[in-house]
Formats: sequence, C-alpha cells, structure tokens
Amino acid sequence: MLEQVLVKCHTMGMSRDNNETDKTRKSANDQEGRLAGHFDANLCSEESRAVSISLGQLVEGRLIDRPNRFLAVVSLAGKTIQAHVPDPGRLKELLFSGNKVMVRNINTLNNTGNLQGRHNQPKSQMPRRKTQYDLVLAAFNDIWVCIDTRYPNRLFEQAVKEKALRDFKEYTSIHREVALNRLGEHLTQDDPEILARTLSKSAGNISSPENMRKTPKSRFDFLLQGPKKRPLLVEVKSVTLCIGGIGLFPDAPTQRGARHVRELKQVSSSGLDAMIVFIAQREDIMEVSAHKETDPKFADAIKEAANANVRILAYRCAVSPAHICLNPEPIPYR
Repeated sequence: MLEQVLVKCHTMGMSRDNNETDKTRKSANDQEGRLAGHFDANLCSEESRAVSISLGQLVEGRLIDRPNRFLAVVSLAGKTIQAHVPDPGRLKELLFSGNKVMVRNINTLNNTGNLQGRHNQPKSQMPRRKTQYDLVLAAFNDIWVCIDTRYPNRLFEQAVKEKALRDFKEYTSIHREVALNRLGEHLTQDDPEILARTLSKSAGNISSPENMRKTPKSRFDFLLQGPKKRPLLVEVKSVTLCIGGIGLFPDAPTQRGARHVRELKQVSSSGLDAMIVFIAQREDIMEVSAHKETDPKFADAIKEAANANVRILAYRCAVSPAHICLNPEPIPYR
C-alpha cells in the first residue's frame, strides 16, 4: 500500500532560496481545486483498522501573517481574524502568506471535535482564551496537513484502547501524564514479581537524596501496563515536516524533546520499558527520521536512546477537513 501512494512533499533543502520558496507556494496554490476532494481512502479503509477522530466544524481561509509562534492572522469570509497556532514549530512550508488553511471556532466545539488541554481539563475549565479560533489544517499541494499537536496523543490513546496497534495489543491499562517520581501511584501490575522488580529498580530507588537529583522530573505522555508485561513509558511526537517523502522531527530545535529522549534512555535501565512514537500528521510521509541539520542534539540523543533499548515506532495519518485518520501499519524510522 505504501508503494502506491504518490510522494508529494517537497524535495528541496531547508536552505532553499527565495525563488524556490516562491515555486513551492505557487505549487500549493495551483492545487486549490483539488484539495477539497483529496483524501487517501486506502489509509483509512475499514480493512486497515484505522483510528479516526472528527476535527469538528472547520472553515477555510487564507493565511495573512504569523506574527509569532502561537498566533496566525487569517482572512476568513472577508474578515480578518486571529487564530491560535497549536504547533510552535517553524512550519515555513505550510504557514506562509496566501496559503489555504482551515480554522475552527472554539465556540462550535462539540463532543466529537472537543480537545482537552495538556492536563486533561475540559474546555469549560481551561484558561480564558485571547483568540476565538484554532488553526487546525494547512494546505500542501493537494493534501491537508494537520498542525494541531494535540491530535497525535488522542489518536495514540484511542488506538491503544481499541487494540488497533499490534505492538500494543497486550497492554490493558493506560495512564496519561505520568511522572517517574510518582510512578508508584499508577502501577497496577498483576504480576507481583514484575511489580516488585519494577519498584525496586525505579520508583523504589527514588527515595534516596542522591537518586532524587538524577530522577527524571518530566511527565511522560503515557504509561501502559498489561499482564506479564513490564510497564511501558511512551512519548508521542507530532511530525509535520516532509522532505522527499521523509518526515523529519523536529522542524525547530527542541531542548524539551531532547531532554525527554535522554530521560527515556535513563528509564530503560531502571526496570521499565520505554518507547518513542512518531505520528506523521500528513499522508505523504513514507518514513520518519531525526532532523539532524535542524537539531543535532536531538538526533544524537535519540540515537543513543535507541542503542539503550528505547524502541522507536512511526505511523502516519490521512487528513481531510472532517477527520484525521491514523493508519495502524507502522512506517519505517531510520
């Protein structure tokens, strides 16, 4: 199936000049008439066991400007509105003046399109917003790319619960936002031997002052547990940059991302399993790799983590104005 999908992402380097950038923008705009109907149904067929999430009620507009990482100015139905950008990355090939985007009025969210914040608070309890819209999709050639970094975690969680991903079918419980120094509060291991071994190697060792300084303080996206399985800590990363069919992460330097990877390496030697899951929010990505040119420290950290038995998996999505759909077949990470 992967071989049948036409690679449409750009093949230009990140140092392309202005003429190349203009060509990319022209190419995206020339495909205007094709965007509305393009959606790779094969990636989201019933046979593929794909996991789908509604994007809610989206409205199409044109990007005018991006004054800062988290703010976009959009022309929408003859009016100028401001929208929150959920992805702080550079997104230069997606967020440029004149490109087609899709936004969502936060007041139109329903149960299917609703998103929760990082700490799971419902919309009614989230801080008061300065912007009334979220920028959800951006056009690239004849596909839509989702730039809302909250969806990969939702897709992964739903896929695990639905037993859609073969590498996670044996896990029966899932917890969000788990800190290693509070791991004991979440462990529900049925196997006493595995539980005792895990606590003695990880959470049990945290009580000493010297180990407290070394214990990762970050929250990890998910803790998975299952019968006869060692507890598994998972970090999910959103991929939106595509060059020559390769999804690259990150598209901007990320100290936080590198720190998470280093901490997962530490976790893997303390009685827990650890994994990094990349989810590409566009269908034209055929494989995923660390973007060494943009962030060599992250690339080095993930290479060291892989050598320390931290597993790395990658998946991709098909995106339409109605849904984002996670295909359960992994794609290569190289």
